[in-house]
Amino acid sequence: MWLKFGVAPDGELAGIDDVGRGKTNLACLYCGGGLTAKKGSVKEHHFSHTQETCKPVSQRIKTKAFPALPLYDNFTIQLKGEELEQLKVLWKEYGAQDYAIPKDLINFRWELKGLVESEGDRSYRFTHLGKIPVGALPLALFNRVQEPLLRSELALVGELCGGGGRCRTFLCGRATG
Repeated sequence: MWLKFGVAPDGELAGIDDVGRGKTNLACLYCGGGLTAKKGSVKEHHFSHTQETCKPVSQRIKTKAFPALPLYDNFTIQLKGEELEQLKVLWKEYGAQDYAIPKDLINFRWELKGLVESEGDRSYRFTHLGKIPVGALPLALFNRVQEPLLRSELALVGELCGGGGRCRTFLCGRATG
């Protein structure tokens, strides 16, 4: 998956389409490292780390050293293994064929989480968000689905920075208050 967003020095979220190609002043959402905009003609436009990539950052999520963001490896959907397997079966039998899913096969939690939506009294369809865990959402749409979730999480981080004292997130590192 491609990294499509970075954080500007003022703490604002910036997308790959917001910057020119080459080295940027943006920071990685995960580790705070510098980003380079890759805007060639072969691959989809994306950011890469200017220096070393942040693969070791996954350890920080476990220790809560910074907030988990709803990006490529954390969709905040929180499905149980059994639910995920049920969704995969429904996708194979109904979603991939573009058939409506009978209401009696739907877990009400999936509707609450926005994974499926009603098409009337008796049937459901997968939403874009619901296609993510089954691996069926095209990459171009994936970023459109994830962007609002990402912005929402960053807004929460901004609220955390609004109190007195020093900001404890790596995203801004500024003094507040």
